[in-house]
Amino acid sequence: MIDPAPIYDAATAFWKSAVLFAACRLGVFDALEEAAGAAALAQRLGLSEHGTAALLDACVAMGLIEKAGDTYRNTPAGDRYLTSRSPESLLVTLELQAATYPMWMRLAEAVRDGQPAIAPADLLGGDPELTRQFVVGMHQRALGTAGALMDAVDLTGHRVLADIGGGPGTYSMLMLQRYPGLRARIMDLAPILEVARTLVASSGVGDRIEMVPCDVTADDLGNGFDAALVSGLLHRMTAETSRSILRKVYAGMAPGGLIAVNDLFIVAGGPTMALLFGLQMLLTNETGGAHEASDVASWLAQAGFVDVKITPLFPHTVVIARKAAAIRA
Repeated sequence: MIDPAPIYDAATAFWKSAVLFAACRLGVFDALEEAAGAAALAQRLGLSEHGTAALLDACVAMGLIEKAGDTYRNTPAGDRYLTSRSPESLLVTLELQAATYPMWMRLAEAVRDGQPAIAPADLLGGDPELTRQFVVGMHQRALGTAGALMDAVDLTGHRVLADIGGGPGTYSMLMLQRYPGLRARIMDLAPILEVARTLVASSGVGDRIEMVPCDVTADDLGNGFDAALVSGLLHRMTAETSRSILRKVYAGMAPGGLIAVNDLFIVAGGPTMALLFGLQMLLTNETGGAHEASDVASWLAQAGFVDVKITPLFPHTVVIARKAAAIRA
């Protein structure tokens, strides 16, 4: 018999997402910072007892909540990532995912027509609340993956980091906290930076950060920087626009500088997350998609960078290169 389980698993995968989103929206994880039974929790949150018990048991089966006898409590991961009081909370980014779920029901139309399911400008300032969720969501996701990137990109001795399309500026803030002698320029669209200012202001390193409103696809990126980060940007761009951005980075970078390009790139046909993310880009803008890491490496070399290296940081991949030092006469 040919096993149909993968088909059923794919067909019902959204059930698990719905359970997670519902539990977050109803405040279940905040309420379970202290253990409680289903009846007590339902009363506390104003929910039906029957529905609450069913939702809690589904969360237990998914590994989101622990159960001992008739008492429920958060897992350590739930406390860390699913409660509003945690500094590592993912609630905003999960709410954004929940809000964008309906567009996935239009995937067939997007594949057929090649047109996004939502107005791309809404995420980039057109809808202020959606833009806020988008930027804060990026910040929360970046905090969860920053450790691997920070370890892979050594900025010892560098003076100025250009964060190209830097969004919330999360990586810049963390880099400046690690390297006291480093300064940063966060370059992005003005509505994105307006949200990022609040995050930068509470970082403790805001005095070393310059916010530069610009369209990195069209504007000059300036010069005087000896390190550059291009993170979570190229997936919104065509190959040609990506090459153009990397050429501008090379032109403005000081000799001996380092560039790190970080994204959900495809490496050897995976990871699955990168391939699915490519479809999300199809749904949210006209030009984006998941690029091959090997293509990005080639674009860097074509721009003039040397010592190009691809480093998987599952699910992300970072491509690191440098600009050759000036030759002394």
